[in-house]
Amino acid sequence: MKRIILFLFALPFLFACNSNDTKSENNTSEKQTKVETTIENGTPKITYTLGDKKADSKEVETVAEELVPVSDLVSKTGNESAKRETIEDKDEALKKRRAHTQFNNGTNFYKQGDLENAIQSFKNSLEFKPNNAKAFYNLGNIYYDLGQKDLAQSYYKDAVEINPEDSLSLVAIGLICTEKGNLPEALDYYNKAVAVAPTFSMVYFNRGTLLGQNKQYQQSLDDLSKAIKYDPGNSEAYINRGLAHFYMKNIDLACKDWKKAKTMGNPKGTQAVDIYCSGKEK
Repeated sequence: MKRIILFLFALPFLFACNSNDTKSENNTSEKQTKVETTIENGTPKITYTLGDKKADSKEVETVAEELVPVSDLVSKTGNESAKRETIEDKDEALKKRRAHTQFNNGTNFYKQGDLENAIQSFKNSLEFKPNNAKAFYNLGNIYYDLGQKDLAQSYYKDAVEINPEDSLSLVAIGLICTEKGNLPEALDYYNKAVAVAPTFSMVYFNRGTLLGQNKQYQQSLDDLSKAIKYDPGNSEAYINRGLAHFYMKNIDLACKDWKKAKTMGNPKGTQAVDIYCSGKEK
C-alpha cells in the first residue's frame, strides 16, 4: 500500500479581524485536520484521521482591540468630540474601557500560553460587553485547542448569533461538524461563509475538500481553483485539486498540480510526482 496525499481541512485563527477584510482572511494561520488518502491496487481509498496540530501562540495572529470613541454617549454640552471627562454617563464609558482591557489581557495571556487566564479574561470582557463577537470567537479557539469541541462550537455559534457575517466562526463550526462526521451541516456552514466572504480562500479550500470526499469532484475542482485564486501560496490546495483530477482520470492535470506543489516545497507533491508522474515531462 502506497500513501501519497493528505487532504487537509484548516481552521483560521485570528483574534480580531473584519470578516470582509480579504487580506486578513487570506493570511490566517491554520489548524489542520488530516484526511489520509492511500492508493491500493490503483484504487483510491480514503480514510479520515484527525490531526493533533494545535495553534502555537507564535503562529496566532493577534490584533488588540482598539478603544473606539463612545459614539452613543454625549457630553453635557452636547459636543461629541469633547474630552471624556465631560461625558455624562461615565459608568458606561468605564464599562467599555474595562471590556477593552480584559479583552487585550486575554490576547496577551493566549500569546503566553496561559489559557486558563486567557479564558477568564475573555469571560470578564463579556461581563462588561456581552455582545462582543470577537471574545466569543476567541473562547471558541481556546476550547478547540483544549480539545473541548462541543464547548468550542457553542462559543462559535454565539459569535455568529451576534455577528452573522463572522466568516471565521462559520468556518470553525464547519470544521467541527466535519470532524464529527456531520457533513451536511458542515457544508451548510461553509455555504454561509462563502455568502458573507466570497473571497475567503480557506472557505473554498475546506468546502472543496469536503465535496471531494463526497465524490463531487467537479464541484470540488471549482472550489479548490477558487482557493488557489485567492491564495496562490496554498500548496495544499494544489495537492487536493490534483487528487480531484486523479479521481476524474485526468492524470495529466493531476500531475500538473502535484508538480506545482512540489516546486512550492510540499513533500506530498514530491511523493505524488515520484509515484504517479514518472516518465511524464517535468
